[in-house]
Amino acid sequence: MAFKRILVAYDGSNPSQLALRQGMELVQADAEASLHVVHVYQLPQYFLGDAFMTGSPKVNQELVEFSTKVENRAREEVVFLGGRAMVETVQGPLGPSIVDYAEKNQIDLIVIGSRGLSGLKEFVLGSVSHHVVQSAKCPVLVIKEKE
Repeated sequence: MAFKRILVAYDGSNPSQLALRQGMELVQADAEASLHVVHVYQLPQYFLGDAFMTGSPKVNQELVEFSTKVENRAREEVVFLGGRAMVETVQGPLGPSIVDYAEKNQIDLIVIGSRGLSGLKEFVLGSVSHHVVQSAKCPVLVIKEKE
């Protein structure tokens, strides 16, 4: 099976750097392949009883600025691929946004890093990679950070 449209979920962390390297290697190996690097961020949301609140404007602005830096870093990494690579930032829930992007862009393979959370940590914190593996309609390659 040839993967022509490869998505890398990127947040600037070490596991996502490893995923990006793997995605770039896959694209370099196939002259017809393209790379979609997607950074997803989510603005804070709070529930107080029945009330729903968003984060402060200052916190939201800092998150947007940080996301722009992450996107720019990704662009620097893939610039050598020219038109075969695109970088995009999406605002929304992390796992669902990655899966939604993959479906809308007919992605053949998702490459995502994992910090290797397990047990209670994964249950409490959730796992973006776990959600993507369970929900994506295409194959998912999970790159684990070496301990």
